[in-house]
Amino acid sequence: MSFSYRSIVTLFTAIIIASLIKLALFAMPDEAPSPELSAQDIRQDLYALLDQIEQHSAFYALNPPKNTEQLTHMATLIAEQYQDITPNDRFAAEVTKLLNTMKDPGSQVSNFEDKSGDLPLNLRPINEQWLALDTKNSPINPDFPFITHIDGLPLNKWVTASQAYLPEPAKESQEMQLPWLKKLNLLREDLGLSLKPYVLITLTNDELQTQQVTLALFPKYQPNHEVVTTNTETSELTASGLLTQFAQLKSEISPKAAYPLETINTNTARLRIDDLYAFEQDKAQQQALIQGMEQPLLIVDLREAHGFSPKLLSMLSHYQDASLDSRPLRQIMGFAHYRRSPEFRNDYLLPLNFKPLEALDFSLPKLKMLTRHLPEIDESKFSPWYVRTKPDVLPYGSNRLALLVSPRCRQECEWIAYRTKAWSRVNLIGEKTSGDFARQYHFTLPNSGLDIRFSSSLTYDAKGLLLSGNGTEPDIWLPQNSDIEWQGLVSLVKSAPPKPDSSFRLQPRLAQTH
Repeated sequence: MSFSYRSIVTLFTAIIIASLIKLALFAMPDEAPSPELSAQDIRQDLYALLDQIEQHSAFYALNPPKNTEQLTHMATLIAEQYQDITPNDRFAAEVTKLLNTMKDPGSQVSNFEDKSGDLPLNLRPINEQWLALDTKNSPINPDFPFITHIDGLPLNKWVTASQAYLPEPAKESQEMQLPWLKKLNLLREDLGLSLKPYVLITLTNDELQTQQVTLALFPKYQPNHEVVTTNTETSELTASGLLTQFAQLKSEISPKAAYPLETINTNTARLRIDDLYAFEQDKAQQQALIQGMEQPLLIVDLREAHGFSPKLLSMLSHYQDASLDSRPLRQIMGFAHYRRSPEFRNDYLLPLNFKPLEALDFSLPKLKMLTRHLPEIDESKFSPWYVRTKPDVLPYGSNRLALLVSPRCRQECEWIAYRTKAWSRVNLIGEKTSGDFARQYHFTLPNSGLDIRFSSSLTYDAKGLLLSGNGTEPDIWLPQNSDIEWQGLVSLVKSAPPKPDSSFRLQPRLAQTH
């Protein structure tokens, strides 16, 4: 039996279309989680959550008895409070608060639709006050620019309520408070206030005059997602439609273009770096950094930096102080270990640039000297110790570096902030980092569909002090507003007091002659 050319082409076309349809179905998101949960759904999810925390959370294992008591108490309160049908976003908020009791900066809750009414204005901190701005970031009332009360309650009450949704290191960060302060109805429920389609705000000025303004709440944006089913009577997928979806998907997963090097003045340049993995692969942006390092002052914006690539730290290490200390400890940047689990291999910390202690090829006495300050660990809960060494880079030049950091500076960015804090030619500017060094464990709750992440490893400095969850203080504190006045920032750096040269800190003190 022979087939004509047209029959063969038709057959192959049908196969290709069928394959495209199958790929499209794979690309579609899973069924959306239920927007409402029963009391039984909540109890089952809480049980699954506590079980995963006990097995995989590194912060839980620091003090299991205390954490078990706190988590069980909070889970019991949640189960008792929500006996009826509960919105998924409300349950997500309660899970967020529960996770924050462990003081883990890496804990995250996602994959839920936020239906809570938002505050219909933007807030911006100015010293001890808050500006009330419209959608164009202009004062709602220029004669009364500051906000003091929402729904009759002082703003500090709302700030305190928002802090319950933040891990310990980020509670005082105004940048981290802002997204939660916007969740008006969520905080209303926490503060025992009734839900209304409007909000009453109190404005003031420098002369302490006040004005009350009533604003309608913004309606929640409803994305117009088309539901694709396998029923051809209710939905039809065309080849052109599939190609359009694939093109959109490609644009979503394609990496963002790197930020270019920009000139502030004749002696200062600035560069923003967000994705440290992308930076390692981007030769053009690496070249831009090298050009910026030739300037007397380079400002690198790392407020949103994340990823575990060590490339940027290695390049910035040219700004470090020359060390006169030749002891083995000088080579060590830090130590780490992870939660024991059948799911984790012994190279679990390799992506974080750690290696086993044996890889140092040191003698046993020297290894004991290096690790003598490390805390004792429960070997049934934690892996053996892993070590990370400093980049083998020599310092050169006399140019200065300023790094913008924030609580969103995570993973390898935390190491950059921690290392450069001690260098005399570098100034850290911004807010304290959160201490999120860890590799995260991820799972999904069965009923709510919430995606949960928390830290499964802990990081320590070379002297055995815990870095995870502590963060690095900036040299110059600066609120993290998006509209930085760069020339003013340059003046701030130049007027900062000089930092001591770390190369002289370990020199023995010479005896004085009389």
